[in-house]
Amino acid sequence: MNHPALFYEFRKNFKASTDTTKGIGIEAELPIVTFQGEVPEFAVIQGLFTYLEAKGFRVKRDHFSGFMVEASQINVQSSKHFTYCVDTITTEAGYGVLEVVLAPQQNIHDLQYYFMEIIQLLYGYLSQHHCLILGFGIQPVTPPSAKLLMPKERYLFFSNFSQNNVISKANGNDAHLLTITASNQCHIDIAYDQAIPAVNVLNALSGLQILLHANSSIWQGAVDTHCKANREFFWEQCYPARTNQMGIPPQFATIEAYFQYLLEFKPMLVKREQQLLQVLGKATFSDFIQDKTPGTAQTLEGDQVTIQPQLTDIHYLNTFCYFNARLVPQYGTIESRMCCQQPPGETFAPTALTLGILENLGNAQKLMRKLPWETWKAIRVQAGRKTFDTQIHNRSIIPWLQELVNIAAEGLQQRNLGEECFLEPLYQRIAQRKSPADVAVNIFETQGLASFLAHFAFQDPTAHHHQSLAGYEAVNH
Repeated sequence: MNHPALFYEFRKNFKASTDTTKGIGIEAELPIVTFQGEVPEFAVIQGLFTYLEAKGFRVKRDHFSGFMVEASQINVQSSKHFTYCVDTITTEAGYGVLEVVLAPQQNIHDLQYYFMEIIQLLYGYLSQHHCLILGFGIQPVTPPSAKLLMPKERYLFFSNFSQNNVISKANGNDAHLLTITASNQCHIDIAYDQAIPAVNVLNALSGLQILLHANSSIWQGAVDTHCKANREFFWEQCYPARTNQMGIPPQFATIEAYFQYLLEFKPMLVKREQQLLQVLGKATFSDFIQDKTPGTAQTLEGDQVTIQPQLTDIHYLNTFCYFNARLVPQYGTIESRMCCQQPPGETFAPTALTLGILENLGNAQKLMRKLPWETWKAIRVQAGRKTFDTQIHNRSIIPWLQELVNIAAEGLQQRNLGEECFLEPLYQRIAQRKSPADVAVNIFETQGLASFLAHFAFQDPTAHHHQSLAGYEAVNH
């Protein structure tokens, strides 16, 4: 396949400049649990989609399993400014983790307003079925297993690439660790000439973000004494032979170098019509996509078929790029991926921090350059395990955290939309020397599971939603 044509497909959707208003989106994964903290029955989640359909959402079924997996609706406010303008509620790898994918908006206030609308909708159904929506980064009680897997074709394929180093064969395989994790990710429009500086900065500084947002310290009904941001490290346990696809990648000099790095990934899946196929007999994605002759792939059932590489395969390859921050060429965005889901009322702290960094990219680059790349990679590992006990050269991490959040605050202040208020939880965490994971451990150990669930569960959002309406209208009128 023609390399320039493939690279053009990769780069064509990035904006030429940042003069236009940035679109901001969020992917919020939310564990759903019973009042005992366990994953509910599968039928409860299927019933949710029936409920959403009755509320006017368009429901989609997985073509392979036939189960309902997605509910979506047009966001009218987003449609005034953006081509892609759909709010979606779907399931993650685990059916007990819902993912709320919001249409892009021009500011974080709008995102929060529509997020709370959806929370109110979900709460109305789930509370009637004696379930809670958690602002937490992992299922706290039910252990990972094949039983929790949402039987979507994509997730069923994951078993083909995993082993049994953590999860026994009787319970599935290591890929099923992903059935219990819940992240808080955001997408932000990025200009072509800022794409590489931005992806380098967000990846380098990701350890600081992980520390501030760590929130997956309790799982399988117990405190994890070794790690406070478990969801960050599960990827390496799921796919130990693919570590070049995750965490902090090398620092990139150009977007061409970034693109070439992706092409060296081991191929996984490609999509033809609605069907997924596993690429066979190719050591790298480059070998597959740049081969002029047809290749071989197999269906989930194991039937082999012949496939011809397509330019658009680059976009499905990108879904297996698990960097802490990655470019998303299909939409011309940069995606920040490293944060655990946050406690109720603090959902948009990661979005605000990332947006502020991008708005003040020059100063963020100065912070990045203060330490070697390998040191930043080491900080990531320490931060996820120790949070505020992390040290840099035997000195406290606190000044680095303060500088990072201040850089973001300055960036948001330049937007003059009052979005810096979403950083307030981060300043409080720095002052108290506690991440949400630390708070969770304290509550769980001193007050028990019920108090932990009460603290991290979304409460009836009706009152909060009415309060936020005034702020939303102030921004939009």
